[in-house]
Amino acid sequence: MNSYNKLSIIIYVIIAYGMTWCITIPLIFYYDIINYEIRELWHSLGSIGPTLAGLIIIYTRKRKLGLVQLKDRILKVADKKLFLVAFSPLIILALILPFEAVFGLFDYYTFLKTNNLEDIKSFILFFLPSLCYGFFEEIGWRGYLLPELQNFYTALKSTIILTVIWWLWHVPMFFYRFDLYFSLIFMFPLLLSGSIAFTFLFNQSGGSLLMIIIFHISYDIVTSSEISLIAILVVSALFIFIDVRAIKVYGIESLSQKEKILI
Repeated sequence: MNSYNKLSIIIYVIIAYGMTWCITIPLIFYYDIINYEIRELWHSLGSIGPTLAGLIIIYTRKRKLGLVQLKDRILKVADKKLFLVAFSPLIILALILPFEAVFGLFDYYTFLKTNNLEDIKSFILFFLPSLCYGFFEEIGWRGYLLPELQNFYTALKSTIILTVIWWLWHVPMFFYRFDLYFSLIFMFPLLLSGSIAFTFLFNQSGGSLLMIIIFHISYDIVTSSEISLIAILVVSALFIFIDVRAIKVYGIESLSQKEKILI
């Protein structure tokens, strides 16, 4: 890797961390004392770091051409099979909930009542973090960082490096949003499993950020909202299946049938 590209990645990480951490670190002290609406809006705002950092680096490197290429990737539509992959967590959830309801494991009314989802504002706030983090993280992580890393490393090694950066980026949230022991022990392998699946879909779709954004949002809605433990387990198993197939069948160079996407 030439020194210019290495410096760009380092600067990107510093900007992404700096912007997000300036927003999320204060939440460590205020999370339990502010009201729900402000808390969710504040936390959701922390998602902008990777996107703003990516836009800055891409514009610095390629000016308007780089931003146009990024826009094209955001709007790029893949084939129907990959759409199914992108929506698969939500599809699994939609298939499992009726069965859970029949056997008394899930009650729609209780879920809505418990989470105060009886009005549109509360409904939006409940899903806002999943929507914001799924969208704004991917503009940076897969819109800039992954293809930049894939210029110099295999898709698998690029994914591992990205996952380390991604995991550490969450550090302030370890102290207010997530369980600390879970974050330190289990979060990295879960992120790595997701990252490999995301890399597969990104390269397989020809660099469609739209597919990755949908995939990420779908996954976050199922796992972060804790609507169904069974759905979480099935989605996790699906990700492991995608990971194994991507590595064993397609190989570590691109983790897909197609060539890896470069910036």
